[in-house]
Amino acid sequence: MSYNNNYYYDNNQNMQQGHPYQQQQQQGYNYQPQQPYPPQGYPQQVQQGYLPQYPQQQAYYPQQPQQGYPQQPQQGYQQQASQQQLYPPPAHPPPSFNQATHPSSAPTPQSVPPLQHDYYAQAPHYNPASDVQDIIKATKGFGTDEKILIRVLAKKTPAEIEILKPAFENVKGKSLRHVIDKETSGNLRDALLQIVAGPLGADVENAHRALDGAGTNESMLNDVVLSRTNADLNTLKGIYRQRHGRPLERDIAEDLSMKTQTLFEIVLNASRMEEWIPVDPNKVNNDVQDLYRATQGRVGTDELLVCSILASRSDAHLRAVADQYYARYSKKLVQVIDSEFSGHMKKALAYIVKCAVNRPTCYAEMLEDCMSGMGTKDKLLIVRVVRYHWDPAMLVHMKQAYKNVYGKDLISRVKGETSGDYEKLMVAMLS
Repeated sequence: MSYNNNYYYDNNQNMQQGHPYQQQQQQGYNYQPQQPYPPQGYPQQVQQGYLPQYPQQQAYYPQQPQQGYPQQPQQGYQQQASQQQLYPPPAHPPPSFNQATHPSSAPTPQSVPPLQHDYYAQAPHYNPASDVQDIIKATKGFGTDEKILIRVLAKKTPAEIEILKPAFENVKGKSLRHVIDKETSGNLRDALLQIVAGPLGADVENAHRALDGAGTNESMLNDVVLSRTNADLNTLKGIYRQRHGRPLERDIAEDLSMKTQTLFEIVLNASRMEEWIPVDPNKVNNDVQDLYRATQGRVGTDELLVCSILASRSDAHLRAVADQYYARYSKKLVQVIDSEFSGHMKKALAYIVKCAVNRPTCYAEMLEDCMSGMGTKDKLLIVRVVRYHWDPAMLVHMKQAYKNVYGKDLISRVKGETSGDYEKLMVAMLS
């Protein structure tokens, strides 16, 4: 996977003196300049006429529903519903993308109520009956009406998918996944199956695919495991073991080796600093010094020290570290990683840092990586587009970030790399 390291640039592609984070005011973002230490507390309300805010990190999976329809989540990913156990939400809300407060004003953990992360309220009045009949009509008899399948499934929220699946099976007597698998083919089938799986099901399936067979699909494994909340990882590990009969940690350990294996062991321990914890300037300063001493400030690289810092800190903390590192040593942290590391570890560490500093831009680069060079990495492109489209707020920012970095429209780029019904589905998800 290749990375564009110019994600600190502003709208005019000029470096911001002493404050290298990407600015978004002129794109219509409800933007306030970031402070040296990222803010904490509740997300702000979206002002009319502005793009929705994008929180830097959210738990991807909800807690176990108790009864009825739980409350609507406040920000971020639509949540994956399931009757499986292991759906812990984060204890406290993450920082808003556009807030501008100081850590000293952040509420204490005891004063912050938890966010509601069950997502059924996204579709409290969704009646799947007509969609069930449309899918049956599209897959009945000779041939398949792919246009109907795209129309029905491309823009469904995870909540609606989880309501649609049992409703379809009750009427048809077969699972929606089985019918899609039988009635479609190629890249269109792969994308539709990812949608039908939902966020959690897709992550479990993609983790297994990344580790199955000869070699490791490093990019897919990074996407699923890295830069996730502790709640996400614990849920992922629990459901992976239920479905595959083996711990995810063991499968990853058997596929990786040496210090890259150690990096993923740290990540899978699911003990990252939580996002609601205020950023401590002293700890930031210590990490900046330790990172320098482990890389530029010595002969050779203390890889384990770098891994232990980057894999265990929150996004908010890492943003502050990246800012301070650049201010002190005039070098971006991701450039240090690029020069000091190689192979899978370099990709993994760069992914962690880029997601922390600017997730929409990181995701835009991930999509471009699928389409650049000889041929299109369709399997990875499908996984990423499906995953990103479940977060509408992030999707808006990602498309703008893509245009800022590459000077072109993301949807037009995807159209040039895909074709037929596969193209129509991908465009529908990104629109």
